[in-house]
Amino acid sequence: MSRIYMLSPCTLVSARSDVRNIFTIMKRNCKRRKGNCYSIENESNEIYDKSSDFDSDSAVNNIYTRKKPIRRIKVLSTSASEDDNIEDALPLTSFHNIQWTTKNAELTFYNFDLSNSGLQTENLQFSSTILRYFESFFSPDLVGFIVDKTNEYWARIVSDKTCHVKIGSTVDELYCFLACTLLMSRNKKLALREYWSKDKLLKSDIFSEIMCRDRYLVLLKMLHFSDDNQNSCDRLQKISSVSSRLQKSFKDLFYPFQNLCIHESLLVYKGRLSFKQYIPAKRSRFGIESYVLCDCKTGYVLDIVYTGSESHVTENMENIGKTGNIVLTLLKPYLGKGHSLYVDNYYSSPALFNLLHTNVTNSCGTVKRRRKGMPLMNRKLEKGEVDFRTSSNLLALKWRDKRDVLMLSTFHTSEFISTGKRNYRTQEIVYKPKCVVDYNLSMGAVDKCDMVISSIKSVRKSIKWYKKYFFHLLDIAVWNSYCLYKYKTEKDISIAAFHLELVRQIFRKYHKNDVRRSGPKSADKYPLRLTGRHFPAIYTNEKTKRKSALRKCVVCIKNGVQRQSHYQCKTCDVGLCVYPCFQTYHTKLHY
Repeated sequence: MSRIYMLSPCTLVSARSDVRNIFTIMKRNCKRRKGNCYSIENESNEIYDKSSDFDSDSAVNNIYTRKKPIRRIKVLSTSASEDDNIEDALPLTSFHNIQWTTKNAELTFYNFDLSNSGLQTENLQFSSTILRYFESFFSPDLVGFIVDKTNEYWARIVSDKTCHVKIGSTVDELYCFLACTLLMSRNKKLALREYWSKDKLLKSDIFSEIMCRDRYLVLLKMLHFSDDNQNSCDRLQKISSVSSRLQKSFKDLFYPFQNLCIHESLLVYKGRLSFKQYIPAKRSRFGIESYVLCDCKTGYVLDIVYTGSESHVTENMENIGKTGNIVLTLLKPYLGKGHSLYVDNYYSSPALFNLLHTNVTNSCGTVKRRRKGMPLMNRKLEKGEVDFRTSSNLLALKWRDKRDVLMLSTFHTSEFISTGKRNYRTQEIVYKPKCVVDYNLSMGAVDKCDMVISSIKSVRKSIKWYKKYFFHLLDIAVWNSYCLYKYKTEKDISIAAFHLELVRQIFRKYHKNDVRRSGPKSADKYPLRLTGRHFPAIYTNEKTKRKSALRKCVVCIKNGVQRQSHYQCKTCDVGLCVYPCFQTYHTKLHY
């Protein structure tokens, strides 16, 4: 039998909010009878009243207990009786132990020892070349490991009888392969084959001089970094051997300064991949998401962590959530040393910041108002006004700019400082809270890294996701080399100039003229011309017994010039001009 609710005229009120509350209670009663688990005990006390005074002492200590939006806001009071019930269930870093007040308290700021910051190796000096900095990350040992895995994979799938090219690669050749890939970002073309095109509008001679087209394409196809027969639950198993070596070199070569920041980085990938992420807020929404720890002063990338359904996060604490465990994993080598961490609202929480404070680490960042443990600050602010709450270790600040900005910090106060800028209308000096100014100055290191890498990135479209991730790691290694070089030498050099000089030095060191070519054997008519000792001699026609006879120059003819010379190379039995054709013929593979 259905229950009918009757409202007498005396129960009607003029205020719209009261009417809404009455119908809310009626709706919940009806849902309760249908089997929904809705508690209606003390309904009048649990309904959120917008007209209450949140500046009172009882409202200051109210904290949110749900992260997701719900129909009504539950308010949990941190009274002494409730603290007794949960004291044994949660650790000391729990949000339940936070007591918020409106007093402006001085928070503890941990000092940092700068004596250990900077380069941690003596192999990199002021006079070291750019290539030496790059080899600190992509060392010959790492490249040799990639060559071994590539050759093993190559030998398994290619038969000697069906292969028309040399099977297997070498360290020198793979360095040249990487340099060609880096150089392609400076010469934009629509397809890989166009880099070896003979069309005058597309022609780039340097690529054909370093490596022939088919050789580059087959190396790109055979590139491998692991053993396929290994059974592992690690989703990055295809690239984990290379990434772990690079991560170790990132951390070993440089110790950061005081300010650190953590932010997510998304490698664009739209192919079929089980752990591909979708982030609507990002410009490139699909891809492989990684979390990056950066030094704010130099922009140096210290560590990269991938997280997914099978995470690479080593820490596992329940009360700080998944994002808090990401922060602890990245900060593990740097805890207890007085660093200052800056994060955005994806990571910030009172429980995490309290935990970092107990581990002698300062922390600051924007925060979501519905984070567990955050105080209620619902007073409407005019532009430039501030509202704050403090606890023993935390400052929660709400500042009105164009919109409300919520900050959480363990080492700031609510003081305002000058930004050095003036309002373009009133010409008044612009003042902002100190925590907001410090956050804006320190938080952009990861975004700057991604922005700079995007201008010289060597990543190209690939069906194999691990190859794309490998070239992304290559770009990060180039960026870190640039950061170290600029820090050590104190030279004002752009990333574009550094990148181009790196490619030039790789070619200069590792490119060697290989007498073997990928075509038929008849195409290499005189393979010994690049080796041995050769000297010019006067050509004599044995049939006519004439001295100083003329012979066609093979270099000039190859370049479309009909020219004859009195000189030849007896060892090679070809006619050559003394200069410069004789030198060109005996030093260049493709003349």
